[in-house]
Amino acid sequence: MNRTISESAALVGLFLLLAAWCTAGWLAPVAVPERAFPAALPAAGILLANMFLLSLACNRILAEDSLFTPVAYLLLATVNPAALWFTPFHGASLLMAVSLFFLLGFCAVKPGMGSLIGAWSALGAAALLFPPLLWLLPVYLVIAVGKAEEKMKFWTASLLAVCLPIGIWLGVCSLTGGQSVGGFFGHFWEQMTDVPRVRLHFPAATLCRLILTAIAVVLALISAVGRLDSYKIARSAAVIRIIILTLAISLLMGLFCPDNRYPAGLVTALPVSLLLNEYFGPANRKKGVWTLGFILLLVLLVERITYFV
Repeated sequence: MNRTISESAALVGLFLLLAAWCTAGWLAPVAVPERAFPAALPAAGILLANMFLLSLACNRILAEDSLFTPVAYLLLATVNPAALWFTPFHGASLLMAVSLFFLLGFCAVKPGMGSLIGAWSALGAAALLFPPLLWLLPVYLVIAVGKAEEKMKFWTASLLAVCLPIGIWLGVCSLTGGQSVGGFFGHFWEQMTDVPRVRLHFPAATLCRLILTAIAVVLALISAVGRLDSYKIARSAAVIRIIILTLAISLLMGLFCPDNRYPAGLVTALPVSLLLNEYFGPANRKKGVWTLGFILLLVLLVERITYFV
C-alpha cells in the first residue's frame, strides 16, 4: 500500500514538474503568434499524441514499460518554446511519429501490409507539410526491404503508399481549381532542395545542450550496440533501425532546420528519445549514466532561463 502511494506521489510530482516546464516555455518572452492560447491547444495535443505513440512503441515493440522515453521526448521537443505553438511542422511531427511506429512494427514485430502502408503513407503525408522529409524514403526502403517476404510486392506497395497522400492532395486541388500538377511538383522539389544558407547562430546554453545531447546519443548508441546480443530478436531489429533513423533524421533536420527559429526537436526527438532509453532507461543504472543525465537536465533548465534574461 505504501509503495503504491509513493509511486502515485512520484507520478503526480513528475506531472507537475513537466507542466511547470511547459508553462515556463509558453510564458517565455519570445515572438508569439496572435491568439497564442488557441495556438497552444493543438500543439499540446500533438505533443501528447507523440508521447503516447512513443510509449506504445516501447511497450509493443521494445517490450518495455518506461516513462523515460515520453518524458525525454517532451523535454527535448519543447526546449525551444516555438514548439509550444501550433505550426504545420507539428502536423508533420505527428505523422512522422505514426510512420515510425508502423515502420518499427513492420521491421521488428510483423512485416504485414497494414504496417507497410501505414508507415509509407504517413511519411508521404508528412512530406506534404515538410517536403524535405521525403528524403527519408530511401532510408525506409533500405532498412525495411530485408524483412519483406515478397520483394516485388514490397516495392510496389511502398511506392504506391508514399504517393497516395500526394495523389489525394492533387485530386483535391484539381476539384477546387487550386495549384496545377506542374506547379505543385515544381514548388515541392524547390522546397525539398532548399537548404538554408545561414550561419549557425545559437546561444551558449543551446550549444551546450546540443553538444551534451549528441554525447548522450553517441553513448546510447555504443551501449545499444554492445548489448544487441543480449536482446530478443525483435528488440534487436528495432534498436538497429532506431540507430539508423536517429542518424538520418538528425542529419536531415541539421541541414534543413539549422536555426533555432524552427522547432526541429519535434521530429528529431522521436528516434532520439527511443535511443536514449537504451542508455538512461531502467536497464542501465550506472552512476555515470545518471550524472550525465543530471548535467543535461541542468543545461536544459539554464537554456530555458536564458529566454527570460
